[in-house]
Amino acid sequence: MNRRLSAVTQVVLVLLISAPLGIVVTLLLLPLWRWIEASSGFESIGHAGPAEWCYLAVFTLIALGSLLVLWIVRRRRQSDTART
Repeated sequence: MNRRLSAVTQVVLVLLISAPLGIVVTLLLLPLWRWIEASSGFESIGHAGPAEWCYLAVFTLIALGSLLVLWIVRRRRQSDTART
């Protein structure tokens, strides 16, 4: 039970940290969003900044990447403790 609670806590922390990080990275990628809109015509920049899908895409990539790293680290720890 303690392991499961630890895993859930870590996932929640990753998601909470990914949200503000995603906002900052999305804003830093303004030149990319402008290029995407200019080259494809797909609405990426509005009068108030990047479109919602830009925030969602960046948040998703950061969250999934972070969760993948967390999963790999947890599996390595489990395999290391199983060997000893």
